[in-house]
Amino acid sequence: MDDIFIKSLQSVQKTIINDKHCFELYGYDILLDSTLKPWLIEINASPALTASSQDDFELKFRLLDDTLTIVDMENRLTGREKRIGGFDLIWNDGPIYIDDSNNNEQPRLNSFLGCLNDRDEQLKKLYRQIALNKKASKMESIN
Repeated sequence: MDDIFIKSLQSVQKTIINDKHCFELYGYDILLDSTLKPWLIEINASPALTASSQDDFELKFRLLDDTLTIVDMENRLTGREKRIGGFDLIWNDGPIYIDDSNNNEQPRLNSFLGCLNDRDEQLKKLYRQIALNKKASKMESIN
C-alpha cells in the first residue's frame, strides 16, 4: 500500500498545488483481495469528514488533529521529523528513509502502515523536542 500512495502522488506531483500557505488532504479507497494484495479503487480529493459511528468520529478527529500538527501554525516542528502523529512523511520525490548509520543494510522505509500508532509516545517525543528547542534558544540568547 505504501507504493500505491507514493507512486500515485508522484504521478501527479506536477499538478499538485505546491504552496507553503495551503495543503490538501486525500482519501484513498483500497480493496484487499483474498491474497491481501491491495488494489487502488479511487483517490478522493475531498474526502468526507462526517462521522458515521463513534469509531469513525475518533479516527477522523485524530486525522484532523494530526493534519493541523503537520500544518504547524505554532512553528513547533523542526522540519527534520520523519513521522508526525499518524502520518508517514514523504517529500523530495519520495519517502523518508530510516537512518541506520550503524547498520550496513539497505535503507528502510519509515512506514508504520498497518501497525499500532502509539500516539502518546509520539506526543512525548514532540514534547521532548520542543523542550530541547526552547533550551537551545535560551542558550543562544545568553551567548
